[in-house]
Amino acid sequence: MRIGEREQWIKLDVLNSLARSQRALARIIESVAQSVEETPPLAKQVAENLESIVRYQQILTRKITGISIREKQKGTPADPWLNPHTGAYKAVRMPPS
Repeated sequence: MRIGEREQWIKLDVLNSLARSQRALARIIESVAQSVEETPPLAKQVAENLESIVRYQQILTRKITGISIREKQKGTPADPWLNPHTGAYKAVRMPPS
């Protein structure tokens, strides 16, 4: 097995581990949801812990794959930029030098 091929297998194995971890986090969130509703301090602590785990996994994914997962931004989009000079322009010939 060549080095590049081995590296790809290792990356795939790490990504599979991250996927398993994401599924485990989803199960944890579902099981903790009811008790979290009853105790707000616990809800805040669980949310902070989950956010730190997700950030760590995003960093690992970005380092392994080179693909950045961007977070959605909320807000009002800006007006589109439109070029005030529409149409074709006449080319200007330069005198030969």
